[in-house]
Amino acid sequence: MIIRAEHLTKHFGHVIALDSLDLEIEEGVTLIMGPNGGGKSTFLNLCAGTYRPTAGTIRVFGGDPWANEKVRVKLGVSFDPPALPKHRTGREWLEFLAGIRGSPLSDIVEAFSLMGFLNRRISTYSAGMAKRLSIASAFVGTPELILLDEPLANLDFDAIPEIASLLRRFASEGISMVIVSHVWKPFVGFADRAVVMAGGRVKFHGEIEEVVSALNLV
Repeated sequence: MIIRAEHLTKHFGHVIALDSLDLEIEEGVTLIMGPNGGGKSTFLNLCAGTYRPTAGTIRVFGGDPWANEKVRVKLGVSFDPPALPKHRTGREWLEFLAGIRGSPLSDIVEAFSLMGFLNRRISTYSAGMAKRLSIASAFVGTPELILLDEPLANLDFDAIPEIASLLRRFASEGISMVIVSHVWKPFVGFADRAVVMAGGRVKFHGEIEEVVSALNLV
């Protein structure tokens, strides 16, 4: 078990984003889907240690991601919208991450086709370029768990199958991922499980084929 949430609750003022949520996530690829405002991105931010729970607990690799840096260094994260330093070039950002994680960049740069804009300041990037760089940065150093928030959002039409294929390849190499997405079809075939969230709670949880069938999404 790599993630365990028990009675996990998160409030933003009077808004209840997560409502006493219980969820266990195993190794492999887990797709989290559901309507806007259902709590998907909030859950991912809690897993990443970006948010602190209002109540309940979240454990990643057995530790508290908010309080334990040793947990956070095991994670690669891509937020939506991307959280990138706009004053730096893409190369500077990736080299910074590679220095921290002790990993070469060549494979990541090639895999994500970044060379065409890597030397430009991130502030000049299109939304699709920023998304591509954000996802690539999550994989620098091959973290033990990758957290991706809407990885196919803001991509050009031709880039969607390309990035989905890359994620499939990483999954085949044994990299565990938790993917939040409002679309599900690109992930069928390599996601192991699916979770449906709505109203800050888990509505369905199981093998992705079972969830898709139960929701009549086929």
